[in-house]
Formats: sequence, structure tokens, C-alpha cells
Amino acid sequence: MNRRLVVAAGGTAVGTALLLSGCNGDGSGSGTTENMKLSANEALLKSSQKTGQADRFKADLTVTEAGSGGGKVHANGQFQLRPALKFSAKLDEFSQSGQSVPGLKGQAVFTGNTLYAKVPQLAQFVSGGKSWVKIDVNQASQRTGLNVQDLVNQVQKVDPAEQTKMFTGSKDARRVGTETVDGVKTTHYTGTVTVQEALNRLDAQARDKVSRWLPKDRANGKINFDLWTDGENLPRKLVSKATSSDGDSGSVTVLYSDYGKSFGVNPPPSDQVGELSLGSFLGRGH
Repeated sequence: MNRRLVVAAGGTAVGTALLLSGCNGDGSGSGTTENMKLSANEALLKSSQKTGQADRFKADLTVTEAGSGGGKVHANGQFQLRPALKFSAKLDEFSQSGQSVPGLKGQAVFTGNTLYAKVPQLAQFVSGGKSWVKIDVNQASQRTGLNVQDLVNQVQKVDPAEQTKMFTGSKDARRVGTETVDGVKTTHYTGTVTVQEALNRLDAQARDKVSRWLPKDRANGKINFDLWTDGENLPRKLVSKATSSDGDSGSVTVLYSDYGKSFGVNPPPSDQVGELSLGSFLGRGH
């Protein structure tokens, strides 16, 4: 799959899930009527503030990229950001140019600073023919320079308020009306924001993280967004479409649920777990 979609899948999908989700409580309150009294930008700001309380949530993600080399990614998972990062996720669709790439489908579990992955395409690099591979993020960096810890840190440190904060830079945000998303009454907002306007809303650290998945053309690149928030101003659905000046485009759809609900993340059975031969994986000798 081309590099841009891989970046979109790894950066945009997971990033968006973390940027836009999380709060204590189930978010099914009856505050939608109150939300209707707010202007669109006031509501976006309030949602940004509310999502700053991120903790635990579930997310269902679909990433698509248009064009002849485009593709599609679908994944879902549950995430806990605090007090310690843990998550369990499944990638069940990965296609390019209309063709499925089954070898890249898989599962991932992160707990106790250890990443467990079950990906067919990695099987040849796993010791003992095991179905799961275990990667200690600190050892991976020390032994090979493969900075898995940096990826994990991005997941852990991303502020879930950032994406809605970016949307507050929109000059045409408006309220569409009320709609039901997965049985929850929501208020639907829509608008556009240029890449530069979006980034201007963030501090330097957040700007650096988010700019990795936005179009590089900051002056002309645009993000069209639709956001559905519930009675507690928590996102229930997000559809964002980024378009660059050369016409390339991609979209991300995220559905959110189970805010604040506890869940267990357990490593796979030890007899199914092998070590990743990082030297072979990276084309190096041991």
C-alpha cells in the first residue's frame, strides 16, 4: 500500500480516535437542547474543553484515500489513556486499488509497556512459528533504533481536545440540526478549515504531531468536517476529509462509544507468543 495511506491509517485514524475521544461518563445526557443555544463555534470550543478529560473509550475507524492508488483501512479498538496507556485493537480491512491485502490485517494489544501483535505478514520474523509477536518497546529502540516507544508516546500524549480545537479555527462552522447516532441523540455541526487555520489553534508540540497527517500545503490544503456531539458535548461521530491543492484527498470516519467504561487488556497466552527477530525484520544481521 502506498506510503500516504499507511501514514493516514497510522496517523490519521488512530490519531483522530485519540484526539477526539474520551471522557468519564456515558455521554448520553439530555443536554442536546442546551447545545442548540450555542453558536457552532461555541459548541466546538465546549466540545474541545470537554474532550480534554479523555480517559477511556471505544472507536471504530474507517480511512479511505481516493485516486488510482488509493485504498481503504477499517479498524476498531478500545483505548485507555490514563492512568497507564493500554489498548486492544483489530485491523480487519486493508485494501489498495480495490484489492484486499490480507497479510496486513491483524490484532494489537498494548499493556505493561509491551506491544503484542498478530499480523500474518510478520509471521516469518517470529521465533518458534508463534502466531503472536512480543515487542518490548524499550528493547526495540536500544537494539535496533526502531523507535516503537515514540509511536506509543504519541498515542499516550496526544490531547483528545486537539482535533475539536482545530475545528474552532473554522470561519464557516454551522449547526446542521439534531440527528441520532447509534441510538444517541446528537447535534450535527459542519464546516471547513484550512490547514494553517487548524494548526494556528494548537501549541507548538501539538502542531508538530498533528501536521504529520495533514496535507503539507498549509495555505491551500483544506479540511471539511462533520462532527456529531452528544448531550455532554462528547464526539459520537466524526467525518473529516482533507484535500490538498493538487487534488489528492482522503477521508476518515470515526464512531465513538463506551466513554469512561472499564475494560480488560490481557496479553495473549504465553505459548502463542514468540519474539520478533528484529535484525531479520530490518534486513540486518544479529
